[in-house]
Amino acid sequence: MNTIINQIFKPLVEQLDDWGKCEDDQRKEFTSYYEKFANELKEALKSLSQNINLEEYPPQWEQEAKNIHGSKAPSNEMINDFEKLFNKWSEQIAAALDGTEKVEKKDEKSDPRQELDYWKQKMRQLTGISEQLRSKNCRTVYNVLSAASQNTSEQMGKPRDKIYLATSRWRAIELRVTEALNEAKDNVKYLQTLEKFIEPLYDGNPETIKETLPALMNSIKMIHTIARYYNTNERMTGLFSKITNQMITNCKFNILNFRRIRSGITGKKGAP
Repeated sequence: MNTIINQIFKPLVEQLDDWGKCEDDQRKEFTSYYEKFANELKEALKSLSQNINLEEYPPQWEQEAKNIHGSKAPSNEMINDFEKLFNKWSEQIAAALDGTEKVEKKDEKSDPRQELDYWKQKMRQLTGISEQLRSKNCRTVYNVLSAASQNTSEQMGKPRDKIYLATSRWRAIELRVTEALNEAKDNVKYLQTLEKFIEPLYDGNPETIKETLPALMNSIKMIHTIARYYNTNERMTGLFSKITNQMITNCKFNILNFRRIRSGITGKKGAP
């Protein structure tokens, strides 16, 4: 689908000269939505390829893992394999969570679209991690280690404290993923309400920006009032900064390209 939309249909739409009876506003609206859909599709595919993949546990332990609650204690070899794999998963997920937080803190000059794209990307990544945490692969390893941590050291032939600490850390990571995913979903839901009001910041001129500012401010006020996560002073200040950045970019473009705009020969905003 990505190939068809972005490599076949998109060039055809961009090169289309005759739009028949379609009005100019309708053409702009269609191309804007098409561009947005094509980019969303591209980003979704990109996020799938960048998502972390938690390694499968060795299939040789399939049968023994099913019988962990039987009279026979799990073998030390299986416990060792599962423990190593479990710790590797924990490190991968913790690194992924830390990475997304660093990206958010360091990006200070982005515009409102990039803010929404960031949270969409984060939501997709965390959804992928959350689905893997609920998979049979992860639940089997977790259940085996949980059962092993409840056995006595004599039964296992090794201390169980290490395994207990590993499963405790895993529960903390699960809670962290759940909370981060809820935050990303909530932020995307509210930031999407701004989309139609920030379009003039990119495609309009200073006059149309001025006309849409009251509606944009009302939407931001609503977010500040009822959003669960995005209504902090830091987030709201950052959003206003990003909106201001794009307003300045738009105004600079209109000032520098005044003659070309009046002649109707300019391209996209930001074009030289």
